[in-house]
Amino acid sequence: MKKKRRLLQSDTFWGLTAALLVLLQFWWLPGEDGSAADSYSTTVDGKLGLYRTLSQLFPRVERDPLLVVPDDPGCLVLIAPDRYPNDQEQIELYNFVYRGGTLVFAPKWDDPEIEIRSLGIQTTVRPVSNLTATTPPISTPASPTPVPAPSNSSVPPGETTIPAEAEEADTTDEKKPLSPDEIPKNPGLTPAPGLAPSADELNDDHIQGEKVTVSSQLSDGTVEWNSTATLEVPSYLSTETLVTSASGKVEAATWPMGSGRVIVCSSPEIFSNRSMLQRDSRRLAVRLVERGYLHSQESFGERTPIVLSEFFNASDAYQQTGVLFSPSLRIGTLQLLLVAVLGIWLAFYRFGPAEDVSTLQRRSLTESARAVGNLQYRLNDGGPVIRSYLEYIRSQLRRRYGSLVRLDQPESLAIRAGMDADEVRDRLAEAWTLADTAGLSSGQTATMLRWLAELQSRLAGTIP
Repeated sequence: MKKKRRLLQSDTFWGLTAALLVLLQFWWLPGEDGSAADSYSTTVDGKLGLYRTLSQLFPRVERDPLLVVPDDPGCLVLIAPDRYPNDQEQIELYNFVYRGGTLVFAPKWDDPEIEIRSLGIQTTVRPVSNLTATTPPISTPASPTPVPAPSNSSVPPGETTIPAEAEEADTTDEKKPLSPDEIPKNPGLTPAPGLAPSADELNDDHIQGEKVTVSSQLSDGTVEWNSTATLEVPSYLSTETLVTSASGKVEAATWPMGSGRVIVCSSPEIFSNRSMLQRDSRRLAVRLVERGYLHSQESFGERTPIVLSEFFNASDAYQQTGVLFSPSLRIGTLQLLLVAVLGIWLAFYRFGPAEDVSTLQRRSLTESARAVGNLQYRLNDGGPVIRSYLEYIRSQLRRRYGSLVRLDQPESLAIRAGMDADEVRDRLAEAWTLADTAGLSSGQTATMLRWLAELQSRLAGTIP
């Protein structure tokens, strides 16, 4: 008759845990949402349009998700990070700018209040009374992107020009929406799937801001500017206003810091995919980045990079021990956990005959002393035994009398033990001599130990 096997409850638990760890290596339950406003995102708040536009206009445009500041000095663009730099990261940003780099910074939309004292950056929340709900445009006209000026033109190096076709198109009615066939086939401006805002995005309470009209010396005409932050321009630095609202409020400014330069905007909206579909907003965003690029180009040459920082987006969810579950280390971490689970599961069982567990009785002190005596008898060398006993007497004297009575003071020992001083002096000298003698017989050892034990007893007061 075949014996039925019953699955234990613990086996079910460990088996399901191991299966779950195997499954997570192929399908990570938390998902890979990432940031909705980084340079990889195609949402209305993303910066993919900015990245592709800059890639067409400048020779070297990069993303950096691994470092706070790039290895090569250049222009660092830090727009609406998921988290703001901590104290140590602010020091790295300051050193980067002080040594000649340029930082283009804009605060987060939902949390615009930030202060980086070392760089003079400070933005505060706009007064609530001025905040009005905004509705991002669903269909907006798109015009060709600016292109670099030809090398043989009279435009200074690093400046950008607008094609003649685009200038002619500016004279037309810009308010008329373009059809899908009329949208330029430009990878930096073509609306990506999901760019049109959904109903949830239109009704989202946190997408609020004050919509103003601004002008700038970097571009012609006026631009619609939407912001939830107020830029506090440092008074102790030589600042230059780049963007001003119709009411005279500074919306973007720049100032030198060491050998570098800081450019701060009060709103990240000007750099979003939504703004990249509008000609005037797109031109102003590019000019703001270009201003920082030209400063870095003067110091480091034409191959100066423009780096869009993704470090504060990619590192937001994986800090400290959470880095073990980052995409690069997650599979290895899960495999180590799987090995640990299998090892613990295996430890629940043992194989082979049952172990004979017996509790042994404790040995008496007499048996221990007898065993030590037999060992010393077989060694036939009593010198180390006498030396150990002398050290024992010395430690007892130190514990009982401190430094007042020492083993090398036979007169003091004789007085306290009630013994003859000459006898104590001679016997202690003999004990030290025997302690250094090799091959000491058992008889001599026993005689000397018996006298030392008597001395110790008299000093301890156990023998009157």
